[in-house]
Amino acid sequence: MAKSNPTDQQQPANLPPAVGRSLSVRVLDEGMYDDLLVIMQTGCDASAAVRQALLIVANVYYEAWNRGLTPPGTTPEIATVNVKPTRHVRQVDQAI
Repeated sequence: MAKSNPTDQQQPANLPPAVGRSLSVRVLDEGMYDDLLVIMQTGCDASAAVRQALLIVANVYYEAWNRGLTPPGTTPEIATVNVKPTRHVRQVDQAI
């Protein structure tokens, strides 16, 4: 058995990789592929899509715990989503 390098920092399994380190996510099934494809239709790449999804879900979890809707450390049940409608800006050359 090879000895581990003493300069290597072992990251606990329940923590994310350190800032600046890569994260690998396997596309497990067609459903996950389809979900990723939906987010990528905004023009972003797969990495940006995963970052966006992570940001949204993390904010929902944080707010659910912070507001006392769900005990901290548990998965909140997301029942509804509020989305602001896109407000199209009228261009100068558009006739009304």
